[in-house]
Amino acid sequence: MDLLTHGVASFALQRAFFPKTLWRDVLAIVAAGVVADVDWFSAALGPGNYLRWHRSATHSFVFVGAFALVVFLLFRVKRQSPEWQSPPVWAAAFAGLLHLALDTCQPNGVALLWPFSSRRFALDVLPYLEPWLLTILVAAVLLPELFRLVGEEIGSRNKAPRGRSGAIVGFAFAALYLGMRFLLHGNAVASLGAHTVAGETPRREAAFPDSSSPFLWHSIVETESTLNLITVRSSGGDVSDVSGPTTWHKPEASPMLSTAQNSSAAIAFIKFARFPKATVEKETEGYSVEIQDLTNQVTEEKSRVIFADINLDKNSKVISSELQWQKDAGKR
Repeated sequence: MDLLTHGVASFALQRAFFPKTLWRDVLAIVAAGVVADVDWFSAALGPGNYLRWHRSATHSFVFVGAFALVVFLLFRVKRQSPEWQSPPVWAAAFAGLLHLALDTCQPNGVALLWPFSSRRFALDVLPYLEPWLLTILVAAVLLPELFRLVGEEIGSRNKAPRGRSGAIVGFAFAALYLGMRFLLHGNAVASLGAHTVAGETPRREAAFPDSSSPFLWHSIVETESTLNLITVRSSGGDVSDVSGPTTWHKPEASPMLSTAQNSSAAIAFIKFARFPKATVEKETEGYSVEIQDLTNQVTEEKSRVIFADINLDKNSKVISSELQWQKDAGKR
């Protein structure tokens, strides 16, 4: 999820459930809601480190607990009540958990159980840029302020905590919207698995959200010998194809492909890729093998796309094996 949505969501959380918090504490709550995205700086350390650290350590329950502890220590000397009852401590923890929940709803996996497990969780119901959810959250924050200004103009005074009711209503609408996303996603995936593609039975399938419409789902269906891209429209119980399948045939098994898949770069890449697609090319002095993740072609987070590049000699011996940035990812 983008940084703006995380920030607005954290602010709405404070308005709804911690309305009497001081402004300096509000800043700590919003910081807790966005700090996990500091892992974007791992891209400066190269594609291998980015693949390993993005949405892992800082997107874990351990990190949320550690950040809440930092807030606890920072505000300890400023509170006369017991520190664990201090609103910023609990609010920081909930803001961090809200960040994890929103990111888990996206196609990019989140290592919630790091460092105890490297497994990544992805629910595939929200795109990276989600304008509809952002609109709901912004309205939950701004509309109560507008009504408050109008009320002050006509002389009425509202003694309720500032913006609390509107933020609660906003979260209710956000929950309804998210529930609709889950329903439409489930219908799309079920429909994909119920039909043959390219004359073959699906082995696994996934549907990824479109940011412009909650009814459009960019899908991947894998069969025994093919990988297929299909865009479907899911509305209620009705699912229909928007575009026919774009089909890639998997490369035939060969010594070159087997050697490439066992290289260090390929092993590291396949560990994170959800739908890896290999391409084998004959070169003058040997072979080149590229392994990409088809997920990157149907999702909208394309700024830092990685692929595995392996070169072999004529005897299928690995000459080079490395992870690289996909320079033209934004054009795909």
